[in-house]
Amino acid sequence: MIDITQLLILGAVVALGYFVFNGSRHDPREPPMVTSGIPILGHMFGMLWHGVGHWGNQAKKHPEQPIITLDMFLTKFYVITSPDLMQAVQRNAKTLSFEPLLLFGARNISGISNPKTLDILKEIDAGGQGLGSKIMHAMTPTLVGKPLDLMNIQMIRLIQPFIEKLGETSTFDLYEWCKDATMAASTEATYGPMNPYKDKKIQDAWWDFETGLGVLIANTLPWLTARKPWKGRQKVADAILKYLQEGGQEHGSELTNVRLKVSMEGGLTLEEYSKLEVGMLIAFVSNTVPAMFWCLFDLYDRQKLLGEIRKEIEANAIVVAADGTHSIDLTAIREQCPLLLSTFQEILRTRSNSSPTRLVTKDTLLADKYLLKAGNTVSMPSIPMSQRQEVWGETAGEFDERRYMNSGEKKDSRRAGGFLTFGLSPTICPGRHFASSEILLLVAMVILRYDISPVGGVWKEPAKDTSSMVSIMGPIKEKFRVNASPRKEYAGVKWGFHVEEGKGQFPLVIG
Repeated sequence: MIDITQLLILGAVVALGYFVFNGSRHDPREPPMVTSGIPILGHMFGMLWHGVGHWGNQAKKHPEQPIITLDMFLTKFYVITSPDLMQAVQRNAKTLSFEPLLLFGARNISGISNPKTLDILKEIDAGGQGLGSKIMHAMTPTLVGKPLDLMNIQMIRLIQPFIEKLGETSTFDLYEWCKDATMAASTEATYGPMNPYKDKKIQDAWWDFETGLGVLIANTLPWLTARKPWKGRQKVADAILKYLQEGGQEHGSELTNVRLKVSMEGGLTLEEYSKLEVGMLIAFVSNTVPAMFWCLFDLYDRQKLLGEIRKEIEANAIVVAADGTHSIDLTAIREQCPLLLSTFQEILRTRSNSSPTRLVTKDTLLADKYLLKAGNTVSMPSIPMSQRQEVWGETAGEFDERRYMNSGEKKDSRRAGGFLTFGLSPTICPGRHFASSEILLLVAMVILRYDISPVGGVWKEPAKDTSSMVSIMGPIKEKFRVNASPRKEYAGVKWGFHVEEGKGQFPLVIG
């Protein structure tokens, strides 16, 4: 919950900036302006309370408009819900770019303020040295192929004890369990045995940072307006710096070492790199936790589908060793469990609230009709797109677990460009395969080994925290207690996991 004092301070500062710098001039060639019920501060409050979902909420109010303008004081947001205009954004990738947002993240999320460092990180087209983009490009090869599978092997080893514990505790908070398992497995697979997040105090500090980003990201007197996330960020940065100074990265993943190497060669100090690393965990945790929760929720809530997927995994993805140990084969999950993979993507389509974003670097006439002015922002919320029949056909509003299966009558049921959970080409989440491996392996093991039911017996959706600025998968804001019991079919069976190095990534749909 955002403190009212923080809101008042932020509102006063932003309102001053609005009157001094903006002037709120709207060119008639720009997309139609949509005002808020609260003068001046309305859309800012909407963003604070509803996070990225605010853009989709506004777009749904105006379904007749393929693009609208929201005045955000020091910038405007152009919100697009038309597939044709999304493709026009892709055709104008040079002037509607994601790269400037990397600098925004370094400054407003990571808290880097040194002008020289910001110039090093700034994109080349804007007169900087382009280090932010170089770091992103260097990461991508470490999240596919053999480096990815090496991380997966570590992740599996670390997540298995959490699955074993389900048989020891009959009643527990399912969301908190997903949170603990993801944090432990993701961080140690990335940072190695000296993982700074092993310390529960550092984990808690990071969650203070992540949950408080709605106010922290404004970067307006953060030590006053967003003190808790600001302190949490510094505490985590200090822990990462200590990890680096003690040589922890020498035992870390290729991902960690590549990011560090490129950053140091580009001119960052260890202190500055440590600040950047605080935000890095967002990619591995903020959406993986709720995605894991909703996958379990939606499968156990659909008993017929749950039974079908159990049979598919049993038939195609279980390896039985000579000693009787049963192992889940990640390669088989990728290649031979199409119903599980299709269901996973349909859960993402129906649950995610993503909003791929671009910055207008130069005045652009979109589709020869709409003027997008330099310095403003383009947002493409997924919720309106996931409900469009021209994108998904007549079943757009339904849950169709076979929507992404490449066989039979479902082969052409998905439309290119409509799936926005992982972003919009050419800027796609580089960590999607690692997160998908983590989620699907855990889900496969849990549903095979355990029957789970909510306390009270009804799978009623818990309330979501809609204020998150970084989680698009609907984190929940209350406990969700469940009962778990081992399935009789596998009583006494010893379990493990199996991964073959270098077998590639998931055939995931992207926008």
